[in-house]
Amino acid sequence: MRSRLRSRPGFALAIALAAIVIIGAIITGMFFASTQEYRISRNSAMQARALTAAEYGLNRVTTYGQWNPVWNTDTNGLIATQSFLPGDGAFDTVRVTKLNSGMFMLTSTGRVGPASGAQARHRVGGLVTLLIPQINMLGALTTRGSAKIGGSSYLDGNDTTYAGWNCPPPGAGVAGLSMPDTTKITTSGCSGLSCVAGSPKVSQDSMAGKDSTYFNFGPQLSWTDLVGMANKTFPASTTLNGLGPTIAGGSCDTGNQNNWGDPLHTDPTVSSCQSYFPIIYAQGNLHLSGGVGQGILLVEGDLTVTGGVEFYGPVIVKGSMSTTGTGGHFNGGVMAANVDLEQSTLLGNAVIHYSSCAINKALAGVATPIFANSRSWTELY
Repeated sequence: MRSRLRSRPGFALAIALAAIVIIGAIITGMFFASTQEYRISRNSAMQARALTAAEYGLNRVTTYGQWNPVWNTDTNGLIATQSFLPGDGAFDTVRVTKLNSGMFMLTSTGRVGPASGAQARHRVGGLVTLLIPQINMLGALTTRGSAKIGGSSYLDGNDTTYAGWNCPPPGAGVAGLSMPDTTKITTSGCSGLSCVAGSPKVSQDSMAGKDSTYFNFGPQLSWTDLVGMANKTFPASTTLNGLGPTIAGGSCDTGNQNNWGDPLHTDPTVSSCQSYFPIIYAQGNLHLSGGVGQGILLVEGDLTVTGGVEFYGPVIVKGSMSTTGTGGHFNGGVMAANVDLEQSTLLGNAVIHYSSCAINKALAGVATPIFANSRSWTELY
């Protein structure tokens, strides 16, 4: 019996082809979607690594010892570019721009990825200020013990500036000598305090008798903090002769213990020590004889000066200060805490000039960076 079913050639093949096309489209879509997901995940991970690298650079410069104190006293503008390798294949570049005397803009750019493959870049910025020590210099010489002045010594509380230091105009002066009890002044060859100048010549100030005047330097810094920041430390009973700037390998030789900067600007080159303002700490008595230096001088014991020393910046002595013979010249100010109420003696041709410029330059030269209190961090992409 002849079948009534008619043949339908190609129907099954068409369905199979359609199914293959549909399945292929689904597989292609899934492959495309998974590829996109992979790329998005990879890009997100690379962006996160780039951001981490950028923040790493900011932290290295501000927190982990990569800040160069020379920047503190440098001129405004782009002053440095530093590069870092965080260790995960990323690369970071930090540009340091000085905005003014106490403000810096840091731009950190983190990069990840090979030169011929996928790459990511993230840029962040940080606004940085300086944590600058604050010293309450009451007079050219501030002491809380007794004081003996005479000979050719001279105390000058009038504000002094120096050529080549880019100093602002002189500000208000201070007393030539400040102490809590002016009846403890002894003079020798200084009739009528003719060897003292200032506004006034001598000031009786209760602050000169307080520990905070000598050992607290703002709300976040103390004597202990400054000692911990010292660039140069000397044992007790040290005698130093012939201080002076030195150059080694084309740059300022800061490792030389007798190199305390170049206040006289004897070397005009970019490798000079003009911007080097170290913190010098003596663990006990210190005897200086001859030479020049700048920075902050901290003496745990007594300070004896002979041989025409010239020092620019604040000097803080826990014990007493004594100058004899050719004495020394101090430009900035001297504070002798006299923890045992000893006598500070200035004889010979010792000279102490008050200078807000020398003090501020020295304090700025040792300042440490901190992020500004508000809106200090931003993404720059």
